[in-house]
Amino acid sequence: MKHPKLIVTLVLVMAALTGCKKYLDRELETNFEEDEVFVDYTRMSQAGYGVYTFLFDRFGFDRISNAMLASACDEADHADPLSGIQQFNMGTWTPSSNPENYWDDWYQGIYRANLFLEKSQDYKNIIYRDTIDPANKNDYYYRVRDMAWLRAEVRLLRALYHFELIKRYGGVPIITRSDYTSEELKAMTRKSFDECVSFIESEIDAVLPELKDSWVGFDSEKWRGRITQGAARALKARMLLYAASPLHNPNNNVTKWEKAAKAAHDVIAMNRYSLHNDYKGLFRLGNGADGNPEVIFAQQGYARNDFEKRNYPIGYDQGGQASTCPSQNLVDAYEMKETGLGINEPGSGYDPANPYAGRDPRLTMSILVNNTSFKGRPVECWVGGQDGLGKPKATTTGYYIRKFLDEGLNLAQNNASLHTWIIFRYSEILLNYAEAMNEAYGPETKAGYSMTAKQAVDAVRNRPGVAMPPLPPGLSKDEMRERIRNERRVELAFEEHRFFDVRRWKIAEQTENMPIMRMRITRTGANAFTYLVEKAEDRVFTPKMYLYPIPEVEVLKSEGNLVQNTGW
Repeated sequence: MKHPKLIVTLVLVMAALTGCKKYLDRELETNFEEDEVFVDYTRMSQAGYGVYTFLFDRFGFDRISNAMLASACDEADHADPLSGIQQFNMGTWTPSSNPENYWDDWYQGIYRANLFLEKSQDYKNIIYRDTIDPANKNDYYYRVRDMAWLRAEVRLLRALYHFELIKRYGGVPIITRSDYTSEELKAMTRKSFDECVSFIESEIDAVLPELKDSWVGFDSEKWRGRITQGAARALKARMLLYAASPLHNPNNNVTKWEKAAKAAHDVIAMNRYSLHNDYKGLFRLGNGADGNPEVIFAQQGYARNDFEKRNYPIGYDQGGQASTCPSQNLVDAYEMKETGLGINEPGSGYDPANPYAGRDPRLTMSILVNNTSFKGRPVECWVGGQDGLGKPKATTTGYYIRKFLDEGLNLAQNNASLHTWIIFRYSEILLNYAEAMNEAYGPETKAGYSMTAKQAVDAVRNRPGVAMPPLPPGLSKDEMRERIRNERRVELAFEEHRFFDVRRWKIAEQTENMPIMRMRITRTGANAFTYLVEKAEDRVFTPKMYLYPIPEVEVLKSEGNLVQNTGW
């Protein structure tokens, strides 16, 4: 679905979605004029649920020219050299050609939210008109309550969409109405990043009491996927962590880290979420309404198999091909299970002749490595193997992604299954908390909260089925910072965190200018192999790329009132 690219246009034109959309198990009929929408509960609620649809295709699976965002950082290589994602890696993206230009999309969602919030203000009287029929009177209080929740959810979505803009572009215009004139819009300037953070924070705080605490078990499963208080708190925790980070906090104002720590602890203190006991399985369970205690908020999923078609190893007879190929850079980040040490640390126990033995269990839960059992046979990543390096459409790195895959699908029969993208989960909250606590108070100080930075990281590492050793005591703040960053890299691999993490930490000039490395594997016997790490490709990153460029057409239409980001 395409949207107008001009902010002037997108905020003036009625942003009706055409056709029939589905979200939250509802068919959303949207072929209505504006004055036909806000006339009864059914159409008005559809307009509210329609704001959720802007989550689709803006997170997750293969969304950028069939590539994951992981392939635009040091997590992975995208096998198709013609994919638009390669513009990030070659440094050829521009203000008029950005592979992930969602400026107009997020503002379209904000406009839809504003329109709904304005037109549904009188929702109690609008719903009352439906009660002429005595049978409908029984539904009145139910519908009024639902509309109150929905209005709060849409306001939170508006805050989320503003955050998605500022984490890419820095400060942006804050849009809170649907009826700006073209002259007003043309004169708009960018708010500072901190001003945008303050606006979003105030919106979250205002709407929090009006949100439902959980939809689990409420009035059938049709409600799953709706925003909750936990989602609002998780958004606040993530946003304040970004605001405290070096990219946006160059003077290291410790108060910002303290606020981020408190916001993350507010989620922990809800005592509603916990770590799932199956790291590999939690990404196949969908959202929290189906018993996944780790999911705080997820994009509503649907039955599909396109991710499997693009990412099953090629040697299987069901149409798989390489797409997202995990990098050796990422594989090297997984520590040794027994010692808890990095593979390059003295005494770690790492054996380069048997590189995947004794590693953090999350390695083989997230990545298909050579000789791993998959769909009834070992994956043959060795040169000359059925899935090996050098074959058309095969891996370019010696690895295939495993995370998110449904290994039970038969692609020859076009089987499909539910795929839900997790936006907020509890493990991230623990790591957000650990990072903020370490920067504000150090590794092992509780500062009045329920756990230290070290304890939060250890909780993530100690998940059943992972059970990595706890971090050693006595780490300095700098040492703990590096351990937390590595833990995020491993725990949150391929979940669209690393790309933004290295930017907010201002280390992308190091991480993204390092070559992407791969593993060349040679078979020497029935189950014997030699392993050689070598360069797969060079990458380009320059300082201007810490923030996205404002789309050129927006700057031109504003007649210079929208100031371009430095270097673009």
